[in-house]
Amino acid sequence: MKFIPKLIITLIIPLLFTDCKDNNSDVPFENQHYYYSNKEGNNTIEGSHIYIDHKIGDTLFFDESCSKLIQNINRKWIIGQGSGKPYYDAGKEYHWPILRVLPKYNALITRPVNEYFSLEKPVVFWKLGPYPIKFSDSLKGSWGFSKIILDKKDSLFKTHLFEFGTDQSNLYLATSKNLNNWTIKRSLKLGDFKNISRNVPDKNQKMKFVPLISDIVHHNKKYYSFAYGDNTKGKSYISVLISDSLEGNYTSHPITLFSSNPKSNFSNRGVYFPKIVYSDSLWLMYYTSKNEQNEEFLCVARSNNLMDWMVLKENILIRSQGWNASMKNLLCAQVKIINNQIHLWATGTKNVGNYKNPNKGNPMDICIGKFYTPLYSNNFIEEAGNPIFGGNPTFDFENDHIGGIFQEITYENYTYTFYIGKGRSGKEYTILVK
Repeated sequence: MKFIPKLIITLIIPLLFTDCKDNNSDVPFENQHYYYSNKEGNNTIEGSHIYIDHKIGDTLFFDESCSKLIQNINRKWIIGQGSGKPYYDAGKEYHWPILRVLPKYNALITRPVNEYFSLEKPVVFWKLGPYPIKFSDSLKGSWGFSKIILDKKDSLFKTHLFEFGTDQSNLYLATSKNLNNWTIKRSLKLGDFKNISRNVPDKNQKMKFVPLISDIVHHNKKYYSFAYGDNTKGKSYISVLISDSLEGNYTSHPITLFSSNPKSNFSNRGVYFPKIVYSDSLWLMYYTSKNEQNEEFLCVARSNNLMDWMVLKENILIRSQGWNASMKNLLCAQVKIINNQIHLWATGTKNVGNYKNPNKGNPMDICIGKFYTPLYSNNFIEEAGNPIFGGNPTFDFENDHIGGIFQEITYENYTYTFYIGKGRSGKEYTILVK
């Protein structure tokens, strides 16, 4: 009867390959907002990488399997390739503008390629949006912001600014009349937190970092600035600073709103980066949790008064097998209620994959995708065409990746997008505006 195990293996292997093939063929083609990295036109899977069939002069020809993809790109897109080296092979390291698309021939014309181009390497198509400007030329190093709000007391837009990646940091307040020109002044100093043990001092008991603020709520004539930091055990927590004005003075809530839960497989290491939204007399908080394996999850809690919170559900967002498959870098970048639906923007990264044939698109590089669910539900549905936002491969301040700090504001019939980006040539994050 020794032939039976061999027979079972023989039968199973074709089935495995058939299933893989069918899974890809059943995935719908989606009009992408940021990049195409596979022939299937769907970034929820790794799929089949895109190769050039042949080249004549500056014209690149593709086989029939790429026809739908070619029909969906235009001169707003560029074509990119990786370096062929691990961690530098996402498909954007080298890139060329598209001058003309020829759908009839499954071809496109590019500017002349250089020595880095190869027919043996797969390509990725990247959509270029408007180029951003810097939030302020006066900010040096890495900077982030909390949430931009319109203060009705003086009709000024306001947000907190904070440094990171430095030995010390302070908290600043930025104000603007029009979202274009900003005035910056220091708001809180390290000494303001010297009696708060939850903001960890160094080994010499000297405070180095202020709490990082990720959201602001104005309620009952008070400002609630939701912050996160690390406690003396190195585990992250969520707290809140309360003030009559964003200019100060701030009072830190004496206890944490959330901290690590040793009984949870999702949050036994910590919680951080809260985002708040109001719905029908309830406040909802979407935040990130981390477990001891450094895996990150999105969670939701509710409150009637912004001070007492109850966890509703942990791990509310299911990953795909593509652009957000990695168990790291999951943050709620933005949340809004639109037409009785909760719309949530979340960050994600793709896994690196096989070193000999790395994944394309955004391996280890943060992008932002969009999800939605009916009110009173935590069953989020991924929108088609994710990710919707990411770094521009041709712009020096974001050609590596973007961060999870992100906000869209509509003002005087324009939509302003504030976010942070990192370039390949340095370590700094820059606040950018589109």
